Amino acid sequence: MTRRLADRVVIVTGATKGIGRETAKRLAQEGARVACTGRSAADGESVAAEIAAEGGRAIFVRHDVASVADWRDVIARAESELGAVYGVVNNAGGFFVKPLGETSEAEFDGIFDVNVLGAFLGVKAGFEAIARSGADGSIVNVSSLMGLVGYPGATAYCATKGALTGLTKSAALEGAQRTPRVRVNSLHPGVIWTQMITGQFGDDPALSDAFAADTPLRMIGLPEHMAEAILYLISDESAFVTGAELTVDGGRGAD
Repeated sequence: MTRRLADRVVIVTGATKGIGRETAKRLAQEGARVACTGRSAADGESVAAEIAAEGGRAIFVRHDVASVADWRDVIARAESELGAVYGVVNNAGGFFVKPLGETSEAEFDGIFDVNVLGAFLGVKAGFEAIARSGADGSIVNVSSLMGLVGYPGATAYCATKGALTGLTKSAALEGAQRTPRVRVNSLHPGVIWTQMITGQFGDDPALSDAFAADTPLRMIGLPEHMAEAILYLISDESAFVTGAELTVDGGRGAD
C-alpha cells in the first residue's frame, strides 16, 4: 500500500486530544514522522506512544502556541529528531460561548492569542522551516464553520476564526511565490464531538442526538472525519489546492 506521507515530517499542534490527536495518528499511519505538540505532557506522551506502538514515529514537545520561543523549540526538536519539516497543522485552539456584553477584554485577548497569534506564528515558523528543507510543503490551519458565519453568543470565537480564514488566504498567496512553494489551506469543521464541545455543553447523548438532528446529513461530526480532511489538505492529493476553505460540517453551512 502506498503511504501518502512516507518519511515526511509534520508538526501537529493541539495533538493531545480531539481533532489534533486523531490527525497525528492518521498522518503517522500514512508514513509521516509527527511532532505532536500541546500543553499536557501526559496526554502528549500518550499519543506519541500510541503512534510508536502502531509502528510509526512521533515525538511530543510541550508547546504554548502563542510563544515565539516555544515555536523555535518545536521546530528545532522536529528537525533534529525527525528530519526536515514538510508541513504544519495549526490545530490548537480555544473555544467559549458567552454573550458579547459579558465577554471581558482579557478573555477576548486570550482566545486571540491561541487561535490567531498561535496560527500566525505557526505559519511563519513553517515557512522558514520548509525553506530550509528545500522541498515544497503544506500548511493546514484549522478554522471553523464559525469562521465563515456568525453564531449568537460566540462573537470572540467567530472573530478569531474569521481572522484565521483571512490569514490563510493571504499566506497562501505568499506561499505560492516562495521557493520552495508552500500551500496554505483552511479546514472549517462544523459541530465535532470533542472535549471542546462537551466541555462547554456537556456530554449527554441526547445533546449529540440533537446536534445530529440539526445537521443535514443527520449525523454528528467526529475527529476522525477531520483527520481524513486534513490528510487530504496536507498531502500531494491536494497539490493544486491553496488558499481554499474546506468545509466539513455535514451540510450545516449550506442549510
